[in-house]
Amino acid sequence: MSNFAPWYRRDEYALMRELLEDGDTLPPTFDEWEEHAESEREAAKCQGGLVPVYLHPDEFYNFCQEKKISPSTRIAAEFAHSRGTAIYSSGQ
Repeated sequence: MSNFAPWYRRDEYALMRELLEDGDTLPPTFDEWEEHAESEREAAKCQGGLVPVYLHPDEFYNFCQEKKISPSTRIAAEFAHSRGTAIYSSGQ
């Protein structure tokens, strides 16, 4: 079974960095983040793979508001895992 990871779109990356309380721990540019993310994805192939789950800022922010939790990279990873698992199990 694959692992799921939060994935960002170029045009939403800066907004996600601002939204996440620890967004400053992410690389400053999308290009740097993408290079790192693709490297992790390649390294994960021998462990079942790493499946990107695109996070949309509005959807993620609303999720955090509903759950009364602060958006962070940890919560983004949990959200991506939950979303990826749901999609995977429904066969989409």
